[in-house]
Amino acid sequence: MKKVFFLIFIISISTFAYSQTNDTLFNQTDSEGLKQGYWKKNYPVGGLQYTGFFKNNNPIGEFKRYDREGNLIAAMYYSENSTKVFTKLYYPNKQIQAEGYYINRIKDSTWTFYSETGILISTLNFIMDKKHGLETRFYDNGNIFEKLEWENGLQNGTTIRYYDNGSVMIRATYSKGNLHGSYSSFSSNEKPLYFGQYVNNRREGKWFIYDESGKVKSEINYTKGIADNQEELDKIEQEELDLLEKNKGKFVDPLEKIYNNNPPM
Repeated sequence: MKKVFFLIFIISISTFAYSQTNDTLFNQTDSEGLKQGYWKKNYPVGGLQYTGFFKNNNPIGEFKRYDREGNLIAAMYYSENSTKVFTKLYYPNKQIQAEGYYINRIKDSTWTFYSETGILISTLNFIMDKKHGLETRFYDNGNIFEKLEWENGLQNGTTIRYYDNGSVMIRATYSKGNLHGSYSSFSSNEKPLYFGQYVNNRREGKWFIYDESGKVKSEINYTKGIADNQEELDKIEQEELDLLEKNKGKFVDPLEKIYNNNPPM
């Protein structure tokens, strides 16, 4: 029995000594107070917050960041002579949520976004944390759902939404975040449904409604978004028009939370 207790004692001492020695490998500073080597930081109350390597107080290589429950939320890759930080953000299930570059905590260049099951959702370009350039969104099967053009955080240019079979559903024109210009929609077999113009988010001028064969069946004239013959519009026809346009290309994006996710520091 004494041998057993002695053995347990020796193991305990060895474990403690190893732990103490191992801890000395982390959180070191030089004579000038600069962080050097491997560092780890814990939350004030809770577990590990991050681990990484410093050289002369600057992060170098891979940094891993965790939430208070211990889940990996970000892996950030620092280059010694670059301000760009390639970053992978993670869901709690360890799937990649998004990946792209930060410059001083500001999103830059092309970012890629994924669903919690690992399916590609979209690619989007950023400049100084603002959407700028082409954004492409995808269906679960990989086909393109929508293409949007951005300028300094506002939709600007042509937005095209597609059916799952690849044919165009809606083609709209934006200017500084507003629907402004031609707007057309089509059936899944590529027949025209509606065509008209927008001026600052309001329908303006003559709009055409087509039948199943692609022939014009109605014409409606709008002035500042109000139809001249509003009372004569067929109720069902109007409901169909409103349903088709209810988003006006302003797709309620489930990824906004992801897009706006700042690097956890």
